[in-house]
Amino acid sequence: MKVAAGLARMLAGFGIPADGDAARLLGRYLELLLKWNARINLTARGEWDALEPLVREGVWSAQLYPPGERSHLDIGSGAGFPAIILRIFNPGMKLEMVESRGKKAAFLETAAWELGFGEVRVHAERLDAFLRRGPGEKRWDSISWKAIRLSGAELASLRLHAGEDTRFWMYHGANVAVGEPTALSDGLRLEKSLRVPGTNDSWLSIYRGSRHRS
Repeated sequence: MKVAAGLARMLAGFGIPADGDAARLLGRYLELLLKWNARINLTARGEWDALEPLVREGVWSAQLYPPGERSHLDIGSGAGFPAIILRIFNPGMKLEMVESRGKKAAFLETAAWELGFGEVRVHAERLDAFLRRGPGEKRWDSISWKAIRLSGAELASLRLHAGEDTRFWMYHGANVAVGEPTALSDGLRLEKSLRVPGTNDSWLSIYRGSRHRS
């Protein structure tokens, strides 16, 4: 199935209008991804059957996202799944993406510009370097990661930038995406853990942070 046809069919299943802004932006994002994928390895394959689970997960989780303006940090953003899709469906999001691989960071910057995202920044560096460089007392309302495993030290550093209502969005398989799972219980509380519809081993677990106290 062609990507455009597959996307239209999937969005119809979610009840999302084919002529709406979200559908248009999502289609444009996938066009850019396929164009860049011919030159750099953004995804292993560009056929719809390979892209659909990634797109579906993003669209599904976007429906769970709190409304209104929120600052969001996505770590290891890669090809933009799910961060760009979350941003498409939540225009009030002020998104920052950390991606250490230069070519993928360049794609993310291009995609943000082409999609007209004014409140999006891409940081082409490792997470530890980014956190050392200067967020200071910055707090994010939401922090997400997918297809990477955070160390306990990285999670502890992120907690320094979490407020009482910060949500940690962890996309993972059968095992949690943290090197030391016990680190999740240190100052974080599990709000919900949901299996991604249509999958057997893909999960979204949302934790709530608490303001760091020394």
